[in-house]
Amino acid sequence: MPEFYLLMKEHCPLCTQAIQQIYAQQLDEPIQLNVVDIASDPALIEEYATLVPVLVRAIDDAELKWPFAEIKLQEFLSL
Repeated sequence: MPEFYLLMKEHCPLCTQAIQQIYAQQLDEPIQLNVVDIASDPALIEEYATLVPVLVRAIDDAELKWPFAEIKLQEFLSL
């Protein structure tokens, strides 16, 4: 099962939209989505504070930054 990490912050409306958009995808194979609150790690805050939500693919550390275009998101999740 492909594994992904959604980097986000609490009380982030865009992060909520990102989660909804990810779960709405019709995928051939299920994924494991791990939600990571960047507030728990100073290094993540420094790197991603203004970029969240960011979707990270675990197998190759590729990143998809917000906004997630439907076609790009589908391709990103299907690789």
